[in-house]
Amino acid sequence: MPSAANTEPMMRAVQLDAWGGPERLVVRKVERPVPGAGQVRVRVEAASVNAVDRRVREGYLSGRFRLPYTAGSDFSGIVEAVGEGADLPLGAAVFGALWPTSGAYAEYSVVDATLLAVKPDGLGFDQAAALPVAGVTAWVAVVEDGQVRPGQRVLVQGAAGGVGHLAVQFAKQRGAHVIGTASAANHDFVRALGADEVLDYRSPDLPALLADLDLVIDGVSATGLAALYPKITRGGLALSLFDPPMPPPSGIRARLVSTATVADGPLRPRLSSLARLVADRQLTVSVTASYGLDEVATAQETGVRGKAVVIP
Repeated sequence: MPSAANTEPMMRAVQLDAWGGPERLVVRKVERPVPGAGQVRVRVEAASVNAVDRRVREGYLSGRFRLPYTAGSDFSGIVEAVGEGADLPLGAAVFGALWPTSGAYAEYSVVDATLLAVKPDGLGFDQAAALPVAGVTAWVAVVEDGQVRPGQRVLVQGAAGGVGHLAVQFAKQRGAHVIGTASAANHDFVRALGADEVLDYRSPDLPALLADLDLVIDGVSATGLAALYPKITRGGLALSLFDPPMPPPSGIRARLVSTATVADGPLRPRLSSLARLVADRQLTVSVTASYGLDEVATAQETGVRGKAVVIP
């Protein structure tokens, strides 16, 4: 039987009864979930706003989820109840989850303990909540898939966004020449992250300003990514963060960095490593907006610099 710190039976959660637009998101009282074997219940302190959450709401992967569906992918909080065999103690400050079945947009969430890591003292709950999806995705794109090496030319499309602002930092730390695209209002922000060049993604001259790219990470458009294929060197790689890219020409590779791929393998060591980088000030997680549970619809439809969080 799980041990519990609070026996109040109900909680507030953001749920969907049907897939579609932001108006489908409803805040309601539901039963507080009970952790099973290997699971913990976490009192959510902050949850992250991700593009994948909006896409799931719209029906992406709808065949994998049952309605009503409690939205939200990653979060941070305090372990309040522990199921049999779970290896996290009551009272532990934790963060994690990733795959959009964690019910992060709620006052409490139950997930497998293996999907969580202990939050370092030097990491705030808002930063910790913002790190799992964006941080692991950026790490996979730059380090695991991209295998970025010193001197390579890396383009990050959407460099001021949640994944993009972390990918810029990872690529720069690995010695790459980093080019970021962003709106003019975010150019100084992207430069401060370490980008060597910052270009306006709206510019019709953008393709003409690019050449000899070894890696393109695109958080904007798979169609736009295909337009950059001629700018990628032979043997180079194009990575799309949201949709499968169009087939590339001979000599270059292109593929999707998906949430499912990101969640493969042991998650806790990845989360712990990323959190330590932030706690040691070697990585900046920029949280620039926060919303309440009643504002999740607005949060999902509002683009922000860096990351936004939801505070239950």
